[in-house]
Amino acid sequence: MRIIVSPTHDPYFNLAAEEYLLRNYKEEVLYLYVNQPTVVVGKHQNLLSEINYRFVVEQDIALARRITGGGAVFHDQGNLNYAFFAAAETGAQINFPKYLNRVIQVLQRLGINAVFEGKNNLRTEGYKISGNAGHVFKTIALHHGTLLVNANLQMLSACLKTEEGRYTDRAVKSVRAHVTNLSQFNPDITIETLIRTFCEIIQSEANTFSAPETAAIEQLADEKFRSWNWIWGYSPPYTFERSATPWGKLKLSVEKGLIVDASIEYNSRWQDQLLGMPHDYPSLSIFAQRQGLPPEEIWWFF
Repeated sequence: MRIIVSPTHDPYFNLAAEEYLLRNYKEEVLYLYVNQPTVVVGKHQNLLSEINYRFVVEQDIALARRITGGGAVFHDQGNLNYAFFAAAETGAQINFPKYLNRVIQVLQRLGINAVFEGKNNLRTEGYKISGNAGHVFKTIALHHGTLLVNANLQMLSACLKTEEGRYTDRAVKSVRAHVTNLSQFNPDITIETLIRTFCEIIQSEANTFSAPETAAIEQLADEKFRSWNWIWGYSPPYTFERSATPWGKLKLSVEKGLIVDASIEYNSRWQDQLLGMPHDYPSLSIFAQRQGLPPEEIWWFF
């Protein structure tokens, strides 16, 4: 198995690298990477319903969407991401136990008693330490997940804190769980020791991408993973409602990230102006400025 360690903390490059490897490699690969502070939602999730959007904007946290399903996660530089690529098995194309067994071996060598639980999680002493997801392209399967090493758990909790009842949709929902850092059980564990132990267990040296591969991944990141259409426009249709705004009841219908219908109880003149507008902070900030609204009031739209 070849081990590739990412040359960057750019989440869009790293998510693009996963798709590049899935589509272009036939050999078994383990890709390891660390992202800057980022919230990554599953492919079929409504971005806004999964996050504390105001907090994410004010803290300048990156927003990204991955090609696998599952729930929203928070990445930072205390979190190691791993992605296994291998030929899909007949009858069981996604095989989490097989690949997570290698992760368990790594953790056991570092003194962590990790166990496989449920469909795709790793736990130790009652805490979730890793969540996983998968995707198949033709004959190749991707199994990827996270390892919380010394992540900022307060930031994680704040980014993924949501309020019920505002969004109505059929999107995939995140399943919340009690999580903790590996460093709680072994303070000597670092990102570097994990990478080194992966290399020892798999008996392979770490390397990185060639210059042509890097260029191809950057192009894919620009064309897809950094694009508004992927991050925002891929959200399933949804309805957003708030009943106690300064303008009475507010209701927005959104498709592909764009407002297609709007109802504002005491300010109907805004309704037509909102049609076709992206349901995101930059776009609605411009709208609020044009209406002379205080900056604080923009958050009634989320």
